Parts: sequence; structure tokens; C-alpha cells
Amino acid sequence: MSIKFYDTMSAKKVEFIPREKDNLYIYVCGFTPNNYPHLGHARAAIVFDVIRRVFARNGYNVHYLTNFTDIDDKIIAKANEEGIPPSSVSEKYINAYLKAMELLNISPPMFYARVTENIEDIIKMISVLIEKGHSYVSNGDVYFSVRSFKEYGKLSKRSIREMLVGARIEPGENKRDPLDFALWKSAKAGEPFWESPWGRGRPGWHIECSAMSLKYLGNSFDIHGGGQDLVFPHHENEIAQAEAYTGISPFARYWIHTGWLTRDNEKMSKSIGNVFRIDEILKIVSPNILRFFLISTLYSSPLEFQGSALSQAGKTFERIVITLKRLNEAILNAPSSGLNINSEVLRLFDFLESDLNNALTDNFNTPLALSILISACKEINRILDQGEESLETLKGIKEHLVNWLDIFGFKEVEKEELKFKDDASLKEKLIELSHKYGIKIENEEVSDIINRFVELRNEKRRNKEYSLADSIRNDLLEVGIQLEDKKDSTVYRIVRDLDVN
Repeated sequence: MSIKFYDTMSAKKVEFIPREKDNLYIYVCGFTPNNYPHLGHARAAIVFDVIRRVFARNGYNVHYLTNFTDIDDKIIAKANEEGIPPSSVSEKYINAYLKAMELLNISPPMFYARVTENIEDIIKMISVLIEKGHSYVSNGDVYFSVRSFKEYGKLSKRSIREMLVGARIEPGENKRDPLDFALWKSAKAGEPFWESPWGRGRPGWHIECSAMSLKYLGNSFDIHGGGQDLVFPHHENEIAQAEAYTGISPFARYWIHTGWLTRDNEKMSKSIGNVFRIDEILKIVSPNILRFFLISTLYSSPLEFQGSALSQAGKTFERIVITLKRLNEAILNAPSSGLNINSEVLRLFDFLESDLNNALTDNFNTPLALSILISACKEINRILDQGEESLETLKGIKEHLVNWLDIFGFKEVEKEELKFKDDASLKEKLIELSHKYGIKIENEEVSDIINRFVELRNEKRRNKEYSLADSIRNDLLEVGIQLEDKKDSTVYRIVRDLDVN
């Protein structure tokens, strides 16, 4: 079956034609381990996991590669702040990321390419770019000359004139043109470095993905993916470097970009401070429910994170869980003989499977595919209510249902604990929690009660009672209140619509 999707480069929906028959080679920009993985990372990982599953279900051998940017300015800054080597910082957050990916049931890539393990290839690529006149050395730094690549801007659809607006040479930069970008940065005192023909230093950000994707996937590989925020300048720079280096166009045959995850209509970003860590959210909802929520909107559209929306996703997903549990029970109790296979019922589910696959192969339309799954669950419950189908018919229905759950990446659904239901208000939860910590609550507003907890936690931290302070933080998170420690204060964010016990 043909697979169609929106290609950023051509700015239209296209039919996928592989470089090699029955093979898919895909590179997706990965994780920079300078902090804990957050929901933005989860959305990108889950979206491309579903995309890979769709290709695999339609006969493709998927060769998937992603990376860890395990050395950059922020990693070095955090290492200096904590007094540990940069490698220790990156390993800490890589391990956190790998744990999160396992919990979210993300299919592993071929391997995670690391910048620090590919320095030799990066240096070779930079050397060739210098030889070809696309790059230049300046005081130990190496820059790519944007104007030397005539097609620069073809992915983002920007002109040189548009890019020059606001462009400037920052203090300490040695580039000739404000549009140029660093391929190699000379090492500052105390920074990690590698030897190169231009002196001690380390790679710039953009060169790594070009070098590693070409090394492991070859020229003109099938799909390059990443977040919408990477279109410019990162992916634009990748194209310029790669095509200037190889002399072959296109660098990647198709481009897929995921939409932003937003909070209060503002992109989630660590710099803004409006992110939610994956491990914190998974204390509130299961990996399956988080996955359901993150694919309930088309991958290329922005997705607003709200507690109420996550709660609704949980309640909807649990209808699927209940259906599967009912079906398992019906199979267990069905007579082994006396009823014939109902071919008409199984044909209906064949049609539903065809509809679901059509949705997924038409721009990976997970919202439509999920609605088909939910409709199928309603039909299953109707059949179970009648209680007239044979064991073999029920097994056939289950085979379809399990198959659909797998293509979305849901794991061990029948083991999902049911916990979404209408419960006490946030104030009632806080009053109940106050008894544990000896906080006397009278006729106070929710905000005042939360501030009482914040004051108590800060007091425990000042007294170095860190275990108790952590307990307060975790208990508040369980009822839907996330604390965020700023430089001079502690602020909170309410996700009260989660309705989770």
C-alpha cells in the first residue's frame, strides 16, 4: 500500500518512493542530554515511533537512526556548575532519557549516534568543505559560508534578504558574514577539546547531524525528521553542509516535522520554564495514556497541553482497556463448541482494519485512526452485550484489536490499572493531605492552602530535612500540583483537571 505524507521541502503531500525497494532509511534529530527529558521529547519520540510502525506494517524494513548531542555549551555550563566532567552530565541525562523511552515503549533505533564518537568523521567533513571553498578558518574557528551555497533557504523558504533582518555577529565570533555558522569552535580554557588541523576545539551543533546521517545512512537517504523548530536554521544548515560536501542533491529525499507542544499557547521550552518532565507526568498518568494523548492530534499540528485534555485522554483510553478486559473474559468463558464462526462479524473487522490502515498511511492521521479504534470498541461491546458469538469469532476479534493497539505502540493494555473517575475537588484533596503534615486548614482559598505547603517545604529545606521536603513535593504532584524551584522563590503550576487519585 502506498504511504503519503506532508513533505516540508516540497510543501505538499507526496507519495513515498523509497531509495531502495522495501527499505526505509530515516534519521531524526535526537536528544541533547543537558537536562531531564520533557514532554516535547516524548511527543517527537512517540510520533516517529508510530511512523516507523506504520512503515513496518506496510512491508518496509526500517533503518532508523537518531543521535545524542553529548557535548555542547549547555552541557559544559552544567558541568562547571556542578563541578563534574561534561561526560558525567551527558551520561546522567542520557540514562534518564533511555529509561523514559523504555517506559513509553519506543522501539529502539539501530543505535544512538554520539557526537563524541564521530569526531574523526566530522573533522574530515569540515576539511573537505574548506577545500571546496564552502568554509573558512578564522582564529581557530571554522565557519560555513552561507552565500557559497546558492540554494540556501530552500527548506525554510527564506531568502537571504529575509535572513539578514536581525542577523548580527556576536561578540567573540570571528565570522565574515552574519549569516555564516560555526562548524568548529576553538576550545576555551577548561573546556573539553579534540585535536584538529585548526587547533584544539569541538564541533559546532549543525555539522554533527550531517556527518553522522551521511556516514550511517548514505547519500540521499529517505526521510529526515525532527521538530518544527529545527527547520531553520538547523535543518537548513544540515542541507547546505551535506550537499556542499557530497555534491549530491538531495541530502534527504523527504522531510517530516512535528508540531510544537504548547502550554498556554506558548511553545514548551526549558528556557521559558514551562516544560513538564516525562518522569513527573508518568507519576500522574500511565505511559499508554500519555502516548494516547500525544497522538490524539495530527503530528504536524501544535498540541496544547492541558490537564483537562490529558484527563479526557485517560478516560477515553480506559474505555479501550475495559473493552479488552471484557473481551478476554468473554473468551475465557465462551463454550469451545456449539457455535460457528461468524464470518460477517469478522469481515466487519477486516473493513475496520482497512479503514484504520488507510488513515495511518494518509499523512499518519492518528486522530482519525484512533476514532476508528474507539468505534471498533463500541462495536465489540455491542457484540459482547449480545453474548451470541463463538470462541473462534471472539478470538478473531481480539486478534484485530491487539494488532491495532500494537501499531499505535500501546503496551500491555490489559494490565492497565483503571483510575480515571470523578473524584473530590482539589481543595478536598489538599485538606486530606494537610493532615499528613500537620497543617491546619480553615476557610482558606486553594491558592492560600498551596502556599502553606510551599512554605512548609521551604522550611524543611532550610532545616536540611530534604527527605521530608521531597515528600511534600511528590505528594503535591500526585494531586496535580507541580512545584518549580526558581533562583529566589518556588512557584507552582496546577494541573487539577487530571482528576487522578
